Amino acid sequence: MIRPVALRTWRRDISSWLDRWFPKTPAKSVVALKTPIKVNLVAGKTYRWCVCGRSKKQPFCDGSHFFQRTGLSPLKFKAQETRTVALCTCKATQKPPYCDGTHRSEQVQKAEVGSPL
Repeated sequence: MIRPVALRTWRRDISSWLDRWFPKTPAKSVVALKTPIKVNLVAGKTYRWCVCGRSKKQPFCDGSHFFQRTGLSPLKFKAQETRTVALCTCKATQKPPYCDGTHRSEQVQKAEVGSPL
């Protein structure tokens, strides 16, 4: 039988660990680049677009969001057709994962790469 004091200590330890790895308030995405990246998508293939901006394999996720404890997750999407598209790397698009031209805005162009908007 677990004593009440030990149980409270255990819960506090688990909560502390969970809060570190899975923050309740996600970090903000950061500007990875200030121009989109053109990629060839293959119909039926599933991709994971980097939401946090910290991936070294832009525009796709490399797991950096997890190891840097951002609380963010990649956007999983399936290509409907084989085609070349421009994927956003400024992370400010209103049509994720596709570029909508937001990178041309003054706010994005003045931002430092690696900083949130």
